[in-house]
Amino acid sequence: MIFLQLTQQLRSLSNVLTNITDEQYKTRIAHLGNVSIGEHSRHIIELLLCAVNGYNTRVVDYVNRTRDLTLQNDKDKAQLQLQKLEDLINLPDQKLKLIVDGFDSATVDTTYFREVVYNTEHTIHHLALIKVALIDMKLDIVDEEFGMAYATLKYKAAIANDK
Repeated sequence: MIFLQLTQQLRSLSNVLTNITDEQYKTRIAHLGNVSIGEHSRHIIELLLCAVNGYNTRVVDYVNRTRDLTLQNDKDKAQLQLQKLEDLINLPDQKLKLIVDGFDSATVDTTYFREVVYNTEHTIHHLALIKVALIDMKLDIVDEEFGMAYATLKYKAAIANDK
């Protein structure tokens, strides 16, 4: 189930990228601190790569990650990486260490599944910010649920059923 939710979010992002121009992908949005959809996409991809790469080394390091700036400027490269990640993320659970910033590279115990859950929520958060960018650009290409946490969707459904 956790892989399904993350895969759905990656596909939602890929669909957005299909429906915007290269220029829109790189446009900096003042309401988002002059950050572009491309920068949010890069950030999502890089954190997921940290989790997948950390699986092999058994150490997840979001702090010292490589930042591939071509991902934020090349929409096609970002989409290709999103597709690759769909295949890469589906791994069995195992114990990992997570590097914690600000504590002299201290680590805490985690698991791969916990990092997948984190990345799912992290992706949803950035999709919500991307939705703000789309609204700012007056692009009506996502539904109301885009960038909304699963818990929020369940809560809204429960409220609607109680009426």
